[in-house]
Amino acid sequence: MKLCIISPIVISVRARGAYTLGCMVVVVAVTIGLAWWLAPGLRLWFLPRPSEAISPPIVGRKEWGARPTNLEAREEFGLFDAQTNPEGVLFYPNDLSTVLNTIVVHHSAFPSTDPAEIQDLHMDVRGFADVAYHYLIAKDGTIYEGRPIDMRGAHVKGYNTGSVGIVLLGNFNEELPSAEQLVHLRLLVDYLRYKYHIRYLAGHRDYPNQSPDGTECPGRNLYPLLTDLARELGMRYGNGGYVRPDWTL
Repeated sequence: MKLCIISPIVISVRARGAYTLGCMVVVVAVTIGLAWWLAPGLRLWFLPRPSEAISPPIVGRKEWGARPTNLEAREEFGLFDAQTNPEGVLFYPNDLSTVLNTIVVHHSAFPSTDPAEIQDLHMDVRGFADVAYHYLIAKDGTIYEGRPIDMRGAHVKGYNTGSVGIVLLGNFNEELPSAEQLVHLRLLVDYLRYKYHIRYLAGHRDYPNQSPDGTECPGRNLYPLLTDLARELGMRYGNGGYVRPDWTL
């Protein structure tokens, strides 16, 4: 029987090399981890992305019986003109990826489960040209198309240009959003941020001067969840993405 004798010097050199390699791996991992959390925008490049920006299932306006846009509405009268009618109905003429900058999350603040009821309230009582939001998410997670995505919203006073409005149906000062709503909110935000290169996510209450006493929208039980959602999707959080247009809104 032959004995295999390995020099202690060889063992020492190999152990030192393994230790050095291990240290390098740890340093690289820590560096990547810090970059991941300190620069959330970088995570956009590492997240799995759907092929062709696959949309979650969305119930279209025709399917849920939406009323046509009213161009004679009290608060959004006529078509937009920068000089003569800056508060009119604006259909963005440019590529939406160059216009849309922030997704703003709301709650409806009352227990409606019907997008038509929300549209009636906004058009008949508040005087909007259409439902104020671009998307509505019901308790069961169903996503409904609101006003067209290329039409300026009416959901965050003074900051509507470039903002996409999503409302979850319910009063989240008094109840919790359903698991289905949260899952489909994430799917929808992920789709929109990828398709239109939207970098910011915010809650309605992140914007100033929304009412004389401020606003609690999207409710105390939903609002705290938004920062984590932004972090998971590699988005920045808050109203910092808003770009004020040349005209006053």
